[in-house]
Amino acid sequence: MPKARIPAPEAWVAGAVAAVGFMVAGMFRGTFPFGQASRSTNDLGVQYIPFFAHLWDVLTGNAQGDLLFNWQSGFGVGFLADFGVDLGSPLSLLVVLFPRDDIDLAVFVITTLKLALAAAAMAALLRRMKPGPWWLAAVLGASYGLCGWAIDDAAYVPMWLDGLIALPMLCLVGEWSLQRKHRILSVLVVGVFWVSNFYTAYMATIAASLILIVRVLTSELAWADRLRGLLRHALTMILGLALSTPVLIPVFKTNALAAPSPSGHFVPVSLESFFSRLLPLTEGVSRSAGLYVGTAALLLAATLPFNGSVRAVTRIAWTLLAVLVGASFLWKPTHDMWHGFDTPNGSQYREGFVLCAILVIAAWLSVADRTPSWIALLGGTALVVTLAICTQHSPLLTNGSIIVLSCSGGLLLAVLLAIRYFGQARLVAIVGAVLVIGAMGVELAWTAIVVDHERNKVLTASAEPWGAQQSDLADKVREAGDWPKYRTDPGTSLTPNDPVLLGGQGPGYYSSLLPASLNHTLTNLGFGWQGYGRASLELDNPVTDAIFSIGARLEDGTIKRAEVPPLVRVQPKPADGAPEPDSVFAYQERLSGAQVYDVPKYRGRRIEPGLVTLTASCPVGSTVYLSLPRTGGQARIGADSEWRNLIATKRPGSNTSSAVLEVGKTPASGVAVIELKILVSPYALPVSGAIGCLDEAKLTKAVAALRAAGATDVKTGGHSIDATLKPGSTGLAVVAVPRTDGWRCSVDGGKAQDAGEFGGLIAVQLPGPSQKIHCGFRPPGLELGLAAAGGSILITGGLALFSLLRRRRQTAS
Repeated sequence: MPKARIPAPEAWVAGAVAAVGFMVAGMFRGTFPFGQASRSTNDLGVQYIPFFAHLWDVLTGNAQGDLLFNWQSGFGVGFLADFGVDLGSPLSLLVVLFPRDDIDLAVFVITTLKLALAAAAMAALLRRMKPGPWWLAAVLGASYGLCGWAIDDAAYVPMWLDGLIALPMLCLVGEWSLQRKHRILSVLVVGVFWVSNFYTAYMATIAASLILIVRVLTSELAWADRLRGLLRHALTMILGLALSTPVLIPVFKTNALAAPSPSGHFVPVSLESFFSRLLPLTEGVSRSAGLYVGTAALLLAATLPFNGSVRAVTRIAWTLLAVLVGASFLWKPTHDMWHGFDTPNGSQYREGFVLCAILVIAAWLSVADRTPSWIALLGGTALVVTLAICTQHSPLLTNGSIIVLSCSGGLLLAVLLAIRYFGQARLVAIVGAVLVIGAMGVELAWTAIVVDHERNKVLTASAEPWGAQQSDLADKVREAGDWPKYRTDPGTSLTPNDPVLLGGQGPGYYSSLLPASLNHTLTNLGFGWQGYGRASLELDNPVTDAIFSIGARLEDGTIKRAEVPPLVRVQPKPADGAPEPDSVFAYQERLSGAQVYDVPKYRGRRIEPGLVTLTASCPVGSTVYLSLPRTGGQARIGADSEWRNLIATKRPGSNTSSAVLEVGKTPASGVAVIELKILVSPYALPVSGAIGCLDEAKLTKAVAALRAAGATDVKTGGHSIDATLKPGSTGLAVVAVPRTDGWRCSVDGGKAQDAGEFGGLIAVQLPGPSQKIHCGFRPPGLELGLAAAGGSILITGGLALFSLLRRRRQTAS
């Protein structure tokens, strides 16, 4: 009776080594969940973890919204595109297996699992491409799973890791196409990874296509079979892409409507720094490509050009592929191609995992059939030694890089020579496997430790893991809430995405897909923002609270309440040809339906460099607000008051914008003297409209009028809102939700039409006395995507059925 055999041991071992290596690095660094240090580098804590928390809410029925719409962020925005960019991986669904207050742990586990799956997928691919020692495939798979790009660039950007898994999986699809296998599975694989993260899937698709071309050129199949394989693969890719379009097309359309950020300026890194990233214990996030694949993979890949046991065409093709792909990272036209012709502002070598995969495959092809010869080992060793010598002065190397390289390389050479000298003896193979796997595991973990330590000198953790503070704030927000009767704004004190992290509904929203129209509306009303307009922030202002129905606000750990109108109110239709507002205060008044500010003229005087005073006359007792969106610094009214901060401290008007700031009360003299301490220069004070003096009594009357004209009942669905108006309502029904593409509204059950707009909010023209309005949101492009996916399913099913019937006829004959 044959012995039981564990299927694909190389995949299991590779995944385990990658996962354990990543966790061991966290243990030594003392980062969450193994210590108190946060691992939320850059956007992990302020964007991705809050979105995972919102996904948890959606999946468990605790969110205000659904998969299509998010009522909590930005006063109401589409969610499907954010899901497609950040959360599209099926692994994201695992978040529901964790309590919500363990959201950081859920993201860590998902991240670790993605690294393990990337390693396992690569190990499986290697053995599919060419049979060979399973333990070497496991070593190379783990090297890919914890490559420099994975641990330096992508470990804190979870969705990028989907591209790390996608590349070997798409290569497997290519292998299946050549072998005429798994048509339905192939289409599904392509669709899943393009939904998971189209950005890295795009890079992985290009890389997998290049690898398939090399495989075809070096194949021993008949040319007719090679051509048919390429055609099958092309059709598979088209059908897989079509399958992903219900998410992909809305993502592209939403991205086209998003607040734009300027393209980065690409300056190629020096060759010394570029090549030094191939060595262990190096770090250079945003400064160079993460090319480290472990000493074993590097050394074995270096032996391929000298390995006479490998066919010449294979050696030449794979060597050229590695060289040309590496060169493409340093030439602007091809660099732009890798990034979809949009040079990023952050890390500029996001395609680094592509070269890592090619090096790992080249290493496998050199060793799979037999141990490389003396000539190949000497040639490869000489190449790696030359690389180390030529890069010894790179600023990206750490003190232990050469030591680790030497020890790991020496051990691998000793094991390979022992196997070559003693043959494939079982004991020799077992000892060699244990030594190499153990050494590589130590090296990969050590490199991850060093990378995390060095990277944190450049990119620090931007948020703390969920703890007692977050739980306390979330409880307060939940207890204060009564959605959709009014909004409860949790603010943006912890992250710009506090509304989905803590609960409630507010302006806070940080996403690369934040609509430009939303940014324009909020800026006009005096809200501040960061990140080129892609991170909107809270505004503590009673007029905007009334406009957006913010009836409760979390402020300094306590809840502040206010009487506000309902989400839907009826206002007179504005007169045709009415002039556009000329200040933030005028924009607020248009939506509040009343004049509540006095906007005086003022005099500006420079006291000394960086210190300016603005003097204006305001009604005694009025509250003075300052609108200087393009200025960073501090302001106060009167020498005895405290300084209050404007937020635009980084490229005002470009990267950041200051919110309207309350500076204090007008004194008994009726003269408001505002002192400005300018901390960011250059600056330019507007000639008018910078000061608004709020009359609280007028605002109270305006709110009472809006409440009197407000809807008697408001209900919200996952992506819809229904309002019952007072009988006989006429004019303009204004919904306190930003008007973005995708909204359609109807009156009293009539035909739905594209929603109108009033001051940036949804507006519905009432054709006569009306009582009910309904507005629904559908992401732009969703219908087209569903139609394309349906066609893909039909064609794929038809082709699979045709193949099945043909095989049965052949079997019968």
